[in-house]
Amino acid sequence: MNIVVAKSAGFCFGVKRAVVEAYKVLDENAGKKIYSIGPLIHNEIVTGDLHKRGLIELNDISDINNLKNEIVIIRTHGTLKSIIDILKKNNNIIIDLTCPFVSKIHKLVSEYSENGYKIIVIGDKEHPEVKGIVSRAKNDICVVINEDDIKTLKFDKKEPILIVFQTTTNVNNAKKLVDILRDLFYNSKVVDTICNATQNRQDEVKELAKCSDVMLIIGSISSSNTKKLYEISKENCEDTYLLSNLSDTKKISINENAKVGVSAGASTPENLIEEIIDNVRNEF
Repeated sequence: MNIVVAKSAGFCFGVKRAVVEAYKVLDENAGKKIYSIGPLIHNEIVTGDLHKRGLIELNDISDINNLKNEIVIIRTHGTLKSIIDILKKNNNIIIDLTCPFVSKIHKLVSEYSENGYKIIVIGDKEHPEVKGIVSRAKNDICVVINEDDIKTLKFDKKEPILIVFQTTTNVNNAKKLVDILRDLFYNSKVVDTICNATQNRQDEVKELAKCSDVMLIIGSISSSNTKKLYEISKENCEDTYLLSNLSDTKKISINENAKVGVSAGASTPENLIEEIIDNVRNEF
């Protein structure tokens, strides 16, 4: 069996920065209550360990309203502007671990909307990153993920439009939608906000899947970028498996002479990648 691991598999810059800083905050404030707004990253193994170390995850707005003078971590995906405002009003100490690439989109949306631009975000409207982006707009903002969504847009063709992207959106799909939007709105400006790590991973997976008999995509099913890797891999290699943990290896079947490609989402810890690879080598 020949196992080839994609170069970019595992933690991206933003996730690694957030995880390292979160552990540092917990260590430096041992005995104190430390909160996070939602899960720090989309990986249950990592967040489970953070919870064991004392990180308290809050998802209910009523709980957030009650926080006063506490240490609060903002997750990598960012959060709603209204939540930041509440935390500041109640004198909480905010540790902002929003990915810098996401923060860049917040700034773009805020500045352009203040200057009269309508905003179009290409991404998943239910994803926490996108919800945070939408909350930064001062006027009209819409989220699209396919051509049907574009058909529902009510913007005037002459209006100034800013088009940005969810950092982990599918690159090829985004390019297709941009072409359509540019034809519809000739006064549009496009800022490519797809994270380089996302694009690199998707490109690597596509090429690796084309020349592999089996593909293993390691990461949480709640992770947007992991699901995109799985979808791209599946398009190019029918025998593609999404593995969230070590026990998921029980569902795969691999010939001993197969070429096996491996990649992992940006929130997948290195030790999980190594465990699954070792298990595959030993079992097959």
